[in-house]
Amino acid sequence: MKGNIKVVVSTKKLRYELNLRRNITIIQGDSATGKTTLIQIINDYLSSRTGPGTDVICKKKCAVLSGDLESVLIRLERLSDTIVFANEQEHFLYPKRFAAAVLKSDCYFVFITRDDLHTLPYSVNEIYCLKNSGYYQNTRQVYNSLHQIYPESQVHDMIAPTMILTEDSVGYQMFHAICAENKISCASAAGKSNIASYLLSNKNDRIFAIVDGAAFGADIKSVTHALTINTRSYIWTPESFECLILQSGIFHEETLQKILNSPSEYIESDNFSSWERFFTRLLE
Repeated sequence: MKGNIKVVVSTKKLRYELNLRRNITIIQGDSATGKTTLIQIINDYLSSRTGPGTDVICKKKCAVLSGDLESVLIRLERLSDTIVFANEQEHFLYPKRFAAAVLKSDCYFVFITRDDLHTLPYSVNEIYCLKNSGYYQNTRQVYNSLHQIYPESQVHDMIAPTMILTEDSVGYQMFHAICAENKISCASAAGKSNIASYLLSNKNDRIFAIVDGAAFGADIKSVTHALTINTRSYIWTPESFECLILQSGIFHEETLQKILNSPSEYIESDNFSSWERFFTRLLE
């Protein structure tokens, strides 16, 4: 599956609109924000347990996963080109076997969970909360839509870091060379899971951390917390180092800009577990 997919879920009193851009979308948020209600409406609709006024509109098939891990894996093998929903109460979300099945699937997945799913590579840009946006048009439906929890921050002042921190060895060589020219320290965290602890261990440094946002979703919460303590530092989450190179102007392929402007229209979910891998293949 590829492209932007819109899902509209509605009852006489509620309306949800979801715009899905990649293979994994995470919906977080506090209790009583409508997350479980969304899943329940979809599940009841698909099971023909709803009355007039309830509808699920999507150009793709929809499914809700529930049950034990073995039965879910069997069902997932039979699903194709489908929007798949799962709630945080389901224990199958966390084992590596389920993650492996997700990453080889051609479906889009919507996981409603407040927990970080470290077995899956998902983007910081695809972590949302549901927000009540008032009433929908001229109806009495309460309108709920997705809002990014970690939108890309806009920094208007010049940043003068004392250190550049890269996620791992990818990109380190280039940034190390840039830092040497500008007499700035450069270090590799040796893995995305180490970024937060590095920020906390070096609170006196003004660190500019650069990570691959396309697969950093499970770690962004801990890093955001670390930045509330190390307030002198910043994090930048471009899609990937390879994407930065493709955006740099070095290449002049005719279709490259079209791909960079609308990646979701070109990235098949079953071929690439994250956009980072797609951009690596494209660069190669």
